[in-house]
Amino acid sequence: MTTDNGFEPTVVERSPGPRKGGFAIDLRGAAVEVADRMGILEACRKAAVNMREIRRYNAEGEVIWQTDGNFGAGEGVAGDVEVLRDDLTDMLQESACEGVEYIFGDSITSITQDDDGVDVTFAHGAPRRFDLVIGADGLHSKVRELTFGPANQFKRPLGLYAGIFTIPNTLKLDRQWLMRQMPGKMISNIDYGPGKLTRGLLVFSSPPLDFDRGDLEEQKEILAKAFDGDTSWGVQTLLDGLRISTDLYFDEVTQIHMPRWSNGRVALIGDAGYAPTLLTGQGTSLAVVGAYVLAGELKAAGGDYQIAFARYEEEARPYAEQNQRILTDCPEMSVPDTKEEVDRREERFRLLQDDPNAVDDDSAGIFIQSAANFIQLKDYEKS
Repeated sequence: MTTDNGFEPTVVERSPGPRKGGFAIDLRGAAVEVADRMGILEACRKAAVNMREIRRYNAEGEVIWQTDGNFGAGEGVAGDVEVLRDDLTDMLQESACEGVEYIFGDSITSITQDDDGVDVTFAHGAPRRFDLVIGADGLHSKVRELTFGPANQFKRPLGLYAGIFTIPNTLKLDRQWLMRQMPGKMISNIDYGPGKLTRGLLVFSSPPLDFDRGDLEEQKEILAKAFDGDTSWGVQTLLDGLRISTDLYFDEVTQIHMPRWSNGRVALIGDAGYAPTLLTGQGTSLAVVGAYVLAGELKAAGGDYQIAFARYEEEARPYAEQNQRILTDCPEMSVPDTKEEVDRREERFRLLQDDPNAVDDDSAGIFIQSAANFIQLKDYEKS
């Protein structure tokens, strides 16, 4: 059985089922248009967390700046939507056409391709042969490693590590995001509203760390040690939540930059090919738009993967690179290195709070919105 466009997709996921975790993700700009064309935008809006307010604090717990839930950019050009990852996963799976095969609880172990197809072996299942392989397997992509080589040649680490985890809503927040920056560190307490989750974020600078990605307690210990002895505002609340958390996501903060996104019959989308880092909030939008463009170009090229892969990269690369520049071009999104830099940044936010015209208008909201809309989507239904 094939989908409406004549393809027979097989989705391989190492988890035993659709991944759960309750992260909130953003659909911004072009990604909102993709959701609309997929027919899931209305459902996304109904499930939206509708973040109400963002606040920045100093070490004494004083609010130095506050704005709307989208960094002062309002709803944005296309009406941005923030939903829990669980909800978006369910919507995408429910909207998939008949003919999509799902293989859960397995992973790819080898890829061998020739002029006519790709032979794939799995950790558990029998070997299979496919026409194309699309790596959408994230920052630590196995498809990328097997096809393009070791990850280190493509990583651009920011010298940071981040932990995200569910915490009790001890501060009684209601769809609010509280954040604070310190020298080499950043903390956030984010509540997604009644019936949803409250999450903590701890970010710290560090030389490269060697840790077991499957050892939750080791990762907790690394985070706790990084903030050990810090009694300033907000830290202890998050450390208390970290101790009892069961869903910690901990990883390095790094981008992926590749000279090309395809090799023969294998191509990459999302974090596997052009991760912007979780700190930009644009990883999901990049993946959604990248997948739309790749699928559209495969359809437009009548399945000729060489033409489609080249057009996909031509269309999507400027958009991906612009989103990756959010962290380098927008000071608000980076982690300050020194106390002096923290002081300067806090003073700037105080001025912005008192008078939005007091400093140059280069807010995070403007940077993010510009990047989110840095592509003109083709209408592949008309092609």
